[in-house]
Amino acid sequence: MNSLTVSTTALKATPLPQKVRARLLHGRTWLLSLLAVIACLALSGCGFRMQGEAPMPFSSLSINIPQNSQFGADLRRAIRATSPNTKLIEPRDMIVRAGDFDESENSDDKATIDRIKAAKVRKLAQARLEQLSEEKSTRIVAINAQGKPEEFELSLKLTFRLVTAKDQLILPETTLSAIRSMPFDDRVVQAKEGEAATLFKDMQRSMVARILRRITAPDITQRWDTLAKLAPEDEEEEETVARVTAPTTAIPPMWQNPSLTPAPVTVSPE
Repeated sequence: MNSLTVSTTALKATPLPQKVRARLLHGRTWLLSLLAVIACLALSGCGFRMQGEAPMPFSSLSINIPQNSQFGADLRRAIRATSPNTKLIEPRDMIVRAGDFDESENSDDKATIDRIKAAKVRKLAQARLEQLSEEKSTRIVAINAQGKPEEFELSLKLTFRLVTAKDQLILPETTLSAIRSMPFDDRVVQAKEGEAATLFKDMQRSMVARILRRITAPDITQRWDTLAKLAPEDEEEEETVARVTAPTTAIPPMWQNPSLTPAPVTVSPE
């Protein structure tokens, strides 16, 4: 028994010859390379694309979601990373000169300045990503024995579209929604509001990724190429859409978190 143990230990401790080690290493490298190729083929077959490899077909884009909102900033950052050759045209970068005003217009009027900047953006941007509607809400989905909220449902909904500078539809109205559930305890309302804010941020990040996947999909490129090849007489037959309101610098209510403590209901004395 002892001699067998010693011989086995010695065999394990004996180093392999250099040629054998080289062959084993070469075989392992070849096998790993083969597995990597198979994985890449499988991913490409199911439509997977790594982030940063989905440039948009147009060279310039405007977005009417406010830059000073977290959602607007995240969306712009993601677009720049995914399609670095697509320039984002922003109203704040537009220069308004005296010759841009009509004789009857006040050059100090902010609304007039914003209108002129919006017109310049529409002229420079080949495509426009337009937010049409938004909704950010909370809803009580469960109550305890005392009739107090026990669980909230947080929802985020956004409708958008993609159009050309000529108001032709590249992507029709598309609505995305996200829902999260959150247990609630009225003894720690402040902490729960912080938790709700974190969940809304998570939904916003998810929404950014979903919008990005949609506007970089192959059918968007196909639609853009089709519109670019239209003859002037065919363009007149192409459906156009009404323009949306120019973006504002104020953060809309959607990107502000709703309160988890609703206002008290007024009870009639009758």
